[in-house]
Amino acid sequence: MLKTLKIVVALFLFSIEFAAAQQKFILQGWYWDFPKTYQGAYWSDTINLKAKELKMGGFTDVWLPPLSLANTGAYSNGYDIRDLFNLGSSAYKTGFGTRLKVDALVANFNANGLRVMSDMVYNHRDGGLLETNDAVGGWIKNYNLTKHNNGDQPYPSDRVTMVIPVGGNTGRGAAHYYFKIRSASQSPDYFNKSYSILATTNKVGKKNLPNRTESAINGGGDCAQPHDTLKIGVTTNATIDNSGCGIDEFELVLDSLDFFAAGDNIYISLYNPNGDYADQYIYGLWDAGNSLDIKDSVRYQTKTKFGGLRGQMNKLNFKPNGNPTCLCGDWDSPLFYFDYDQFVPATRDTLIEWTKWMWSNVGARSFRVDAVKHFSPVFIGSLLNSLHNSSMHPSVFVGEFFDYNPTVLKGWTDNVKSNMTLAAQASIKPAVFDFSLQGALRDACDAFGYDTRNVFNSGIVDGANGNAENAVTFVNNHDFRIAAQAVDNDRILAYAYILTNNKVGTPCVYYTDYYDTLTHSKTNVNRINKLIDINNKFINNSANREYLNRFATPFTSNYLSGSPANSLIYQLSGGTSGCASGRDVVVAINFSGNLLKVDQQVNTGAAFNLAVGDTLIDMLGNSAFPYAIVNANAQIYMQLPGRTYSVWVKGGLTKSPNISAMGFTTFCDGDSVQLNVSNANGCYPYQWQ
Repeated sequence: MLKTLKIVVALFLFSIEFAAAQQKFILQGWYWDFPKTYQGAYWSDTINLKAKELKMGGFTDVWLPPLSLANTGAYSNGYDIRDLFNLGSSAYKTGFGTRLKVDALVANFNANGLRVMSDMVYNHRDGGLLETNDAVGGWIKNYNLTKHNNGDQPYPSDRVTMVIPVGGNTGRGAAHYYFKIRSASQSPDYFNKSYSILATTNKVGKKNLPNRTESAINGGGDCAQPHDTLKIGVTTNATIDNSGCGIDEFELVLDSLDFFAAGDNIYISLYNPNGDYADQYIYGLWDAGNSLDIKDSVRYQTKTKFGGLRGQMNKLNFKPNGNPTCLCGDWDSPLFYFDYDQFVPATRDTLIEWTKWMWSNVGARSFRVDAVKHFSPVFIGSLLNSLHNSSMHPSVFVGEFFDYNPTVLKGWTDNVKSNMTLAAQASIKPAVFDFSLQGALRDACDAFGYDTRNVFNSGIVDGANGNAENAVTFVNNHDFRIAAQAVDNDRILAYAYILTNNKVGTPCVYYTDYYDTLTHSKTNVNRINKLIDINNKFINNSANREYLNRFATPFTSNYLSGSPANSLIYQLSGGTSGCASGRDVVVAINFSGNLLKVDQQVNTGAAFNLAVGDTLIDMLGNSAFPYAIVNANAQIYMQLPGRTYSVWVKGGLTKSPNISAMGFTTFCDGDSVQLNVSNANGCYPYQWQ
């Protein structure tokens, strides 16, 4: 049967691709528990295969986990970084992949117009070889009550090993050894803190036996008390005493079968569980075989020797090393692994060299910096000056400073800039993740009774008078692994805010919020892509914004349903894309579970482009009304279901598209006809039927 082709075109349902100048949109392209190579998975391949769809979604930069080889290798997310200039091989994979996989990813990203954002770890390093560290030994042995009261902190017990040479020409061998353990400062702050003691040798390691527990009274000869027994290879749980003489004494019986006679070591670990560090140390060590106190023979060793690698370092590159430090506060506390001292020129120069290698040899064009709260911004200023001098200008350079105070966050970028030359400042814009705004958006989404208008006063820009170029906004990330930190409910509402309010910073989308890793639903992919598309077409570089329902707003509103405390309504103007000229945007986000019905006054002043009689079109179709008209009171009517949002754009001239068919327009069932469209307005969506 012959049929005649009929074409119907309806407005506002199907988006025609539109090329416009984009602002930056970051995707965090991984999450904490992403499948690792030890599981037979290559996350590098997973992200590589998504390059084209990420570009089509509007993303410009994709943040990858730390790429360098970590101490735990194929099991690691990369933060226990060991070999800076090694991105993995078939023999030694990273958790992410291998160097060949990374090279393929970078090439594919470049071909698709995406930039690789490399996660850089400048705070610490892990996995070196043991070396005797006199600075650490001195810190432990010389720690006292005065230093404690002045704020100095103990050296982390999980990062040091006490070593006593035996066998060979040491004159020490099979014998009874008496270890006296006490608090170095004897401060009450450490009383009753738990620790464990373990003795091993090169011949006898840790045995698979239950932990022992010390006796209640074991002060030994100095306290006129009995001592306890320490078994080679078996951990003993103990507690720092807060009464009596404050000493724990342990007898280790070293048999000739427990060590290599030609030369060996007794390794002593004094470990505080759960990072609850205390200042226990070996206060005395009696060698009964020679009737000598040999506490001065104890060597303090750390795994800080990174020899044989490009980027080699040793104990002098890490704190403490004789330079002033208190091992305290945000900048000096060795919270993670072995803490770099960036004021040592060799440390600074190696980290800068590594960054330039990531740019020139690997192809990274953006950088996320881990844990900037924990080292001086002077280093970052020096780094950015050096990058500028080498004509390396990252698209995004953002630090992770985990703090919810917007003034503190802004202060970090200000401090970095104060250590940059004016030329470097003009070329590179250091930014920081806006935890303050994230906290407000979390409460808006999750906290019952929270007044959402607080969002308008939160963050680096609106809460601390900062600049959007120095802020990266986000909703969730890999650091949020407990409900109290993450946005849990209707996260898309928070994304609607950061993706449409271009004046608060560069948006970053979290992988599991974009690709729902639980249900594998494409719902948020489509929602976020549409918001990015609207930003690019109508909001990009908007010079003016008005928070219409803010606290003490001068703009009138009539809420027929809902309330200003459960909604965010704002107006943007002055975007620079091809669609934005003269087209103001009004955004409404309804955080309530109830219907929002409001007549909201808009700004019709000179800086904006709305006037009585103008029509605004609901670009997302989330409202029951496809358009709104500015009435005589300069108000528009908006209606939104609970927990939804929409974007209204000032209408312009829409064009009737010309649709022509190639070939016959009369055809049989099963035949195909190719349609061509011209004269369509790329700023608006269409549907074909």
